[in-house]
Amino acid sequence: MKIKQALSRVVKKINALGFAIFLFISFAVYTFPNMSAHSHEMWLEPKEFQLNTNELLEVNIKLGEKLQGINIPFIPHYFEEFYWSQGGEKVSVDSRLGDRPAFSKTIDNDGLMSIVYVSKPSNLTYNDFKKFEKFAEHKDLGPVRQLHQRYGFSSKTFSETYRRFAKAIVGIGSAQGNDRYFGLTTEFILLNNPYEDNSKNVVELKLVYEEKPRGDAQVEVFERSPSGKVKIFLVKTSGDGVAVIPIKRGYEYLFDAVKLRKAEQSPGQTAVWETLWAALMIRIPQ
Repeated sequence: MKIKQALSRVVKKINALGFAIFLFISFAVYTFPNMSAHSHEMWLEPKEFQLNTNELLEVNIKLGEKLQGINIPFIPHYFEEFYWSQGGEKVSVDSRLGDRPAFSKTIDNDGLMSIVYVSKPSNLTYNDFKKFEKFAEHKDLGPVRQLHQRYGFSSKTFSETYRRFAKAIVGIGSAQGNDRYFGLTTEFILLNNPYEDNSKNVVELKLVYEEKPRGDAQVEVFERSPSGKVKIFLVKTSGDGVAVIPIKRGYEYLFDAVKLRKAEQSPGQTAVWETLWAALMIRIPQ
């Protein structure tokens, strides 16, 4: 009885926002007990990638691995920017708190559409350097052990801060137009438009970091067949930051690239490393 009374008092003290976040975190923990929000991909996944004008577009914020994961609700506290664009105009996503899908809107205008999400920084503490080193090797982040020692960072306990820069590309109506650079710290730019021109058997992407092409960078490609089977492979960008990726008709693709840099020290900032995650998702028409 005392436990029930205590829980009742706790629940009454949680406001609507806090309770929504509490429920979501509880769901994530029990559904994915081994999931770390850091070590898994985060991406934008539209329910449909090609629509007619005046049809409803629904987009989920996904967190998981191998293109499987949970849908994150619309919670402004989690992100710095969340908007969509056709022809260069940026329109903020105006969903209700807790909405899943996080973005749902009837699109009136014809043309290629980019949806962009930038997360707020999150921190992760490591108590085992080997875990961080394994992650760095997987994402091809460079000689982290040598750099860690050179900077004099502790190998026992240290923190990392990370941010996500995610895009999804959909075609509305004729889907004419092009993706563009939105000035994100790190960002994929889709150079060709497979919705408008399906004559190519490749997708071309440009990876940018701090307004400059990021050459010789690893791009992890997640390829999902119409039956749901997922294949993962790696490609490298050229010197001018361009990755040319072979594609298949009717398949979905998530592209992921991570940049590691020394964290800038500021009041309240305890992290020594910062990772910046770029992601872009698209489906190739049949």
